[in-house]
Amino acid sequence: MNFPIRTHRLTPLPKFLGIAMALVSLTLLADLRGDEPASHPVPYPAGYREWVHVKTGELGPGFPMEAERGLHHVYANKTALAGFENGSFEDGSVLVYNLISVSEKDGVGTEGARRRIDVMVKDSKLYADSGGWGFGRFMGDDHDQDVLTADVRKVCVQCHQKQKAHGFVFSEFRK
Repeated sequence: MNFPIRTHRLTPLPKFLGIAMALVSLTLLADLRGDEPASHPVPYPAGYREWVHVKTGELGPGFPMEAERGLHHVYANKTALAGFENGSFEDGSVLVYNLISVSEKDGVGTEGARRRIDVMVKDSKLYADSGGWGFGRFMGDDHDQDVLTADVRKVCVQCHQKQKAHGFVFSEFRK
């Protein structure tokens, strides 16, 4: 699929840049070894590409952290959709942040390989210590191994605390 890269910058860069920088710090922390695995790992969200597409943003060639460059697609399952309207996400809500690499030739960008997906799952009992949200990360097309450690999940929670008034969710959905 070919498309002009510049036409996919749907999110204002300053706000998106803050979110991307938080993800960069998570990526760097995820590289640390010695952390214990999470006691309740998040499952891979099978079929998420068939869910509602919430938004897309792009971090292009000028973005300083190469690992975060590409298209960032956000998807929500049906349960999560109501939360975008009232700021309160019910148990069973799942959000997916899908990072896809982009290659450019003669000003035309082409979607490449999936770099990773980040997942948020709402379960107030299972994740009571983190505002009811569980966080996970799957690299490339791996469906089996959530790579986030318990310590990195704590960083996720700290960052998402900034959005407590909107159910701990950064993305906004416009119909």
